[in-house]
Amino acid sequence: MLNGAIKKLSGSLKTQILDGYDGAAIKRAIAILRAGGLVAFPTETVYGLGADGLNPNAVAGIYEAKGRPPTNPLILHVADMEAARPLVAHWPDVALKLTEKFWPGPLTIILPASSLVPDIVRAGNPTIALRSPNHPVALELLRAFNGPLAAPSANKTTQTSPTKPEHVLSGMGGHIDLILDGGRTTSGIESTIINLAETPPRLLRPGPICPMEIEAITGNISRFEGAVSARGLQAAPGMTQRHYAPKARLTVHLQDELIDVQREIQQISGERVILVVLGDGLKLPCASDYRRLPDDPKGASARLYATLHDLDSEGYQRILFQAPPKTDEWLAIRDRLARAASKD
Repeated sequence: MLNGAIKKLSGSLKTQILDGYDGAAIKRAIAILRAGGLVAFPTETVYGLGADGLNPNAVAGIYEAKGRPPTNPLILHVADMEAARPLVAHWPDVALKLTEKFWPGPLTIILPASSLVPDIVRAGNPTIALRSPNHPVALELLRAFNGPLAAPSANKTTQTSPTKPEHVLSGMGGHIDLILDGGRTTSGIESTIINLAETPPRLLRPGPICPMEIEAITGNISRFEGAVSARGLQAAPGMTQRHYAPKARLTVHLQDELIDVQREIQQISGERVILVVLGDGLKLPCASDYRRLPDDPKGASARLYATLHDLDSEGYQRILFQAPPKTDEWLAIRDRLARAASKD
């Protein structure tokens, strides 16, 4: 049923980029969305690829444009809590508390879906993922559209998520109708996903909101660990083994290993290799090719995907990434790196 709903796109659309802060651009985006088209728009996390969340044919266009397996559900984006309520069968107190604290913001909650939500959005699951993004362009678009927008990240499946409109155009140009330019995103990685349809609630994808912040409201939560098959049914986005990956091969190494591994690869294969290090703690040889990210998790998150996009555009073939600390504050970055480094 889901496969049959997915339409074929020509890949020859003329993709426009318009200023997302311009009212005329929002009106243009609304017209495209109401006609069943696809619009990329900024959130505080990454750029999303939006379609009318209650129109199965429009949502099918997302799956086709991204090359996304129909077993991978989508997140419905809403303007606020009141817009979310009709989309769920039951709104428990814990959902109220979490959304009052973190919406608009980078928290996605999963609840039992109402009959309004098309099967294709849920990928056959009985639940629906919801969030309200904290970005003025996204919120203006959602309020003007007056309905939910299905919106995964605006990139091809398994590839690095976009944090600038140029990233969207590079990966999706010709496959979508419009990109609303809202500048560079701030959080830089995808939202935290918590499944409230389970007891205790279960963290399915770590993100900018760390587990401790959620547990301060919900009490103890469980955590999903590992991965599901790329073609297997997922409860939420971001649960497959390989995801968020740059074109270059990425591997993660302890700080003490980085320089030796770089030297060995260059001597054996002659590949262009670059180190990505955290902070200023590692002294590098003058000849080392490297990038430095902040040694705090929020700063590193904000620059992670943009750095990977830059390194791909510069033609590097190998990226050696310094392993982040094994603390909950770094959980989301460890998750993204592990999936980006997977060969599966």
